Amino acid sequence: MGLKFSDALRLSWSNIAEHKKRSVIIILTISLLFGVIMAFNFMLQGLRGTILDAALQANDGKVYLETGYQNISSINEGNFTELADLEAAQKIVRDTIADYHGEIIGEITTYQIGNTRWVINQAVADAVGKIDLNLDELDPDQIPFLAPEFENEYFQGYLWDNGEKDKRLVKVGTFPSTQNSSPTLPGFNPLNLLLGMVYGSSDAHPLIIDDGSGKVTDYIDSMAQAKVEGGGYEDVAQVLEAWPPEKYYIAVFDSYDDAVAYYNNAYGDNSPKYVQIDEKKYSILNMDIFGRVIYLELDFDNLQFMLTAIEVLFIVIAILIATFTFAHLIDQDAATVALYRAMGASTGNIYLIYFLYLVELCLLAVLSCILIALIIVGVMWLCNASALAERLKEYYILKDLPKVNLFGFNGMFFWIIGSIMIIAPISLLLTMRRFSAKHIAKKLKED
Repeated sequence: MGLKFSDALRLSWSNIAEHKKRSVIIILTISLLFGVIMAFNFMLQGLRGTILDAALQANDGKVYLETGYQNISSINEGNFTELADLEAAQKIVRDTIADYHGEIIGEITTYQIGNTRWVINQAVADAVGKIDLNLDELDPDQIPFLAPEFENEYFQGYLWDNGEKDKRLVKVGTFPSTQNSSPTLPGFNPLNLLLGMVYGSSDAHPLIIDDGSGKVTDYIDSMAQAKVEGGGYEDVAQVLEAWPPEKYYIAVFDSYDDAVAYYNNAYGDNSPKYVQIDEKKYSILNMDIFGRVIYLELDFDNLQFMLTAIEVLFIVIAILIATFTFAHLIDQDAATVALYRAMGASTGNIYLIYFLYLVELCLLAVLSCILIALIIVGVMWLCNASALAERLKEYYILKDLPKVNLFGFNGMFFWIIGSIMIIAPISLLLTMRRFSAKHIAKKLKED
């Protein structure tokens, strides 16, 4: 018989109507598998915006990066570009920051003399610090520093020198930081599968403020002098030559996207990742500072990758379930397939009928999947929005509760729908041999 498309569509739909139970089983199996993935994807996208907003709120909407060229002379791998001097390398950094609409607000210098000391200039302290004490009121021998808003268990260790507490250091304020670990919720909570992959500041250290008066320079020199007196060095200059300070820029970005773009693309043809100056080798350094804001992009990209990997696994499982179920369905429909052949239907006509049947099942599974995902997200939102807002306020040390949104939309929504729809052609391809006249005749004899 010459089968019209409308006839094939009617016959395929009648298959669903006549076998409601098995159709519902297939639809629910597929939609439950992908509904969970879709729900977590909605929540992941919502959490991305929620947590990023909370992190930026702690920094007044700005993103800060520590950036510059660091000495890696012990490393030989990499394509090194030769430059005349370090100033030429630093100019590359300054120009690249400007290209991404960033601004250099100051510098941070690391001294590896005795216990490590990090020194920022006054401009950086003014930009990010919450200063409680007037620096002019300090004694000449008192050295001001900013502490992270959350001091972890290792923080006090940075305030020691030569086995005893450094009494010259005086806390005058704080800078933005997060709590350690992740902003997970108490108890067993499905949201923790996502929140557990978000990490906070793990090693926030004291930042000494150099106000330009010269006393910080004297303080560093005194630490170097202690090494001279300990033996092995002739003078302070020799200590600083053996342990040269590392100086980097602090760059601020008003746009998170610009900061991420700079972080990911800070080097290129005109701004090389590796440079060589005489015998010394350097590589570009980009570090998140003041709250671990920039790394959130990496955290959520890793989460998205994990969800994609799980989706691939679920595709395989769904295809296997659909294939076995469909194979059993064909065996049950042996008499119907034989009837189609007796009425003159070609093998192609039969394929079309059952292909449309599978497509219709997948379309119904898509609708069911979306419904299940929305129900899961709605329940999680109602149960956790208030607690998550409180947790993020505590975690990012905010004044006000952040807004919580557990629903977000991205391109993976269409990938999930496409993944469901691809089950139809693959399942049909894997069961085609069961439509052969020989197999149908065998099943009819068995019945």
